[in-house]
Amino acid sequence: SGDHPSAEVLYMQAGSTVEHGGLGQCSFCRRKFLCTRLEKHTRICSKSQGSKRKVFDSSTARVKGTELEQYQQWKSSEEPQSDPPRKNNWRKKHEVFIQTLRQARQVQQVLSKGGKVSDLPPLPPIENPDYIACPYCRRRFAPQAAERHIPKCKTIKNRPPPPPQRR
Repeated sequence: SGDHPSAEVLYMQAGSTVEHGGLGQCSFCRRKFLCTRLEKHTRICSKSQGSKRKVFDSSTARVKGTELEQYQQWKSSEEPQSDPPRKNNWRKKHEVFIQTLRQARQVQQVLSKGGKVSDLPPLPPIENPDYIACPYCRRRFAPQAAERHIPKCKTIKNRPPPPPQRR
């Protein structure tokens, strides 16, 4: 077709050039081409290697120019940009869970023998490591509840005594 050689001609040229070593390597993509085609490929390859295309995000393109775009901008400015990653303390939670199961088994054994639950020693307190202690009343809260509680607790004048210290 016009100035392009046919596939059969290229195939025969490739066979003869392999025997004579007529393949050249592209300096950009490291692919091998016939020397006759290498120059054209190198020009095209240099253009495509020089510019990296940005990843197309269809959701932002679909939203652009609509009312939803303003809502998303408002919503993103309202939310905090990055929350600190929470520490994964699964091992401690697992140990507390096993301890709770053992205590429940002891209670079941005492009850099955006809004993009273009041005969058992008091259970040790279980502290959740995710909770944050209030510096004013020393009570412990979940992170979001602590954010609400601490400013209020700071301004309280007649504060009840803190809970007893655990041993």
